[in-house]
Amino acid sequence: MFHTGDDLAGVLEIHLFRLLLSVFCIFMIDDSLWEIGASHMIYMPWHARSVLNAVGLACQPVMCFIWYLFSEVRMKHQLFGRKWFLPVTAAPMLISVILIFSSLQTGLIFYSDAVSEYHGPLYDLVMVFDFIYLLLVTIHAVIKSIHAKSRSVKKGYFTMITFVLFPFAAGILDSIVPDTPTMAPSILSALLLFFVNVQEMQIYSDALTGLNNRRRSDQILEEYIEKADASNGFYLFMIDVNRFKLINDKYGHLEGDRALQTIASSLTQVSGKYPVFLSRWGGDEFLIIGTQSALEPVSSFVELLHQQVEEDADRFHLPYRLSISVGYSLCMSSSMPPKELTAAADRMLYEDKRLAHQKE
Repeated sequence: MFHTGDDLAGVLEIHLFRLLLSVFCIFMIDDSLWEIGASHMIYMPWHARSVLNAVGLACQPVMCFIWYLFSEVRMKHQLFGRKWFLPVTAAPMLISVILIFSSLQTGLIFYSDAVSEYHGPLYDLVMVFDFIYLLLVTIHAVIKSIHAKSRSVKKGYFTMITFVLFPFAAGILDSIVPDTPTMAPSILSALLLFFVNVQEMQIYSDALTGLNNRRRSDQILEEYIEKADASNGFYLFMIDVNRFKLINDKYGHLEGDRALQTIASSLTQVSGKYPVFLSRWGGDEFLIIGTQSALEPVSSFVELLHQQVEEDADRFHLPYRLSISVGYSLCMSSSMPPKELTAAADRMLYEDKRLAHQKE
């Protein structure tokens, strides 16, 4: 149904999203069989309908929990790696599943007879547990979106918020009008919306660092050039990781990826204080674009970039020295060719890199 390749996100995200799709498929099949039995299109003993009802109800808290985990991984929640995180956060889901299947005997969540199925006295409790997961994702996404500077990042968080609205509305409707077949279509709609938005964002996003990619950089650079004139200039910064090949050769490509992610994080922290555009240009090169008025004195901005990279390298106790070289050029004309602008920044970059190697 979906293509979930490596460009969707990290490995754990992919596994969780595939697991979510698998549980949803089980839910869809179960819900279809239950509808056939409940509508008496074919004869189905009420005991069989009751089992199908239990499976379908149990799928809902499981899907909510998997979505919660997927969202927290995607939003890089700091608590996710703690030992207590999974047992504590899984508790509502496990309680719900146990109560649902025990209802085949107790009727606490639902009960059935030859005519129909009915909600039990604790049915709303299971719905509350489901909504807790959805509410936690919404709150976290709202907080992250408030602090995000990039429009594309904000859109990503907004997509996670809108995903929650579909099953939330369907759950409320089902509580008011029992046995309304809205949950499966609502979840399918939410999954499709989320997947389409993620795919759209991935067109302009670098999978390793989460920054804008080269394609997006080219578009933004052209937009800046079109608006440039003597009173509205902008700086283009080219940033390169020093001795990156040595890091890859000595410590391996996984450590090289870690170095690039550390650099991306450092540049993001500095860039978040200014109205600038940040991207991964390619390989170990990064690009920043910002207006002349916002970035001057430019030497102070460059110094902040160096300082943040060095501080983060020390904080993460990397087994190698991590540093960057920076070159920049100033555009004050809408007739400036993009290649000429990047070439000027590149020349300064490699002069800075030559001086950095001499100091080592």
